[in-house]
Amino acid sequence: MKKIIAFAAIVLSLLAVSCNKQNDTKANVDLTEVNALLSECKTLLQNASTDSWPQKAIDDFKGVIETVEKAIPAATTQAAVDNLAAQLKTAKEAFLAAEIGAIPADALAWALNFEEGSGSELKTTGKYEWTVKLFAGEEGAPKFVDGHKAGSKGLQFGATSHGEFQDAVASVLESPTFSIACWVNTPIYENNYILSWNKWDTWKFQTQSTNKAFLTIHFGDVWIDHDGNTEIPENEWHHVVATCDLTNGAMAFYLDGELTMLWNKENEGKLDITNKTFAPAPEGTKLLLGLQEPDSATGYFTGKLDDLAFYTIALDGGQVAKLFNDQK
Repeated sequence: MKKIIAFAAIVLSLLAVSCNKQNDTKANVDLTEVNALLSECKTLLQNASTDSWPQKAIDDFKGVIETVEKAIPAATTQAAVDNLAAQLKTAKEAFLAAEIGAIPADALAWALNFEEGSGSELKTTGKYEWTVKLFAGEEGAPKFVDGHKAGSKGLQFGATSHGEFQDAVASVLESPTFSIACWVNTPIYENNYILSWNKWDTWKFQTQSTNKAFLTIHFGDVWIDHDGNTEIPENEWHHVVATCDLTNGAMAFYLDGELTMLWNKENEGKLDITNKTFAPAPEGTKLLLGLQEPDSATGYFTGKLDDLAFYTIALDGGQVAKLFNDQK
């Protein structure tokens, strides 16, 4: 009987040691990151609906969250905990990318938000980090002003004041599909150039005398000019998008998130632009912000710009609507 009692005591002692070791190991595990991620993901999932996400994306995200939440108590090493955190990060990224209207991150070639607030140079964000030098015109240099929403900055241009992209890459700007998006606040002016890549000899984006968004493209011996078919109310902030798709043959215009005009083979009336390539800009050409061409006396932008962006895809209606709603 004494031997049995002694054996039982040894077993209990070993179990106690084992438990203490597990507790010690668990005590050395940092759950801060994984718990924070779990809370963030659960909140994101709770606010998700099929209006914004496909049901499958919601279900897949929920499955990962539940799996990780169950696994956390059993994770006794930091490596195991870090692995669970990595699973949540990957699932979160995939879920956000699946949102209806989401724009792929690598589609944003460059953007200017003018948040510098001062200075004579701008830096683009996005896939390409380019430098934009600002130059004074007849009415002085471009001025930083209040942007399209409270707390944001925009840039105001006067006669011939402009910006020059110092390191823009032709292969990016001559992508067969692209979109230009920006907030504009401008009076009516005939030659209101927002962006010019070799002016009308490759492509240009502007507003014209009726204050409609206007895009010109050139390939071969053909020039195509089209507008957004809707006037932009003058001297107030509005979101404007123009898209060009030489692969499928279409140009589209949007105002404040709504499609105002679609030009394609069916309604263009004179030419199919499917599977065309741009006439290349000469070597050394600079992408111009607010100016038609160097030393131009009349082709310039007058007004204010904010959140100007160039995408290497033709944004669809859902993406444009989401972009507008996210920025307004």
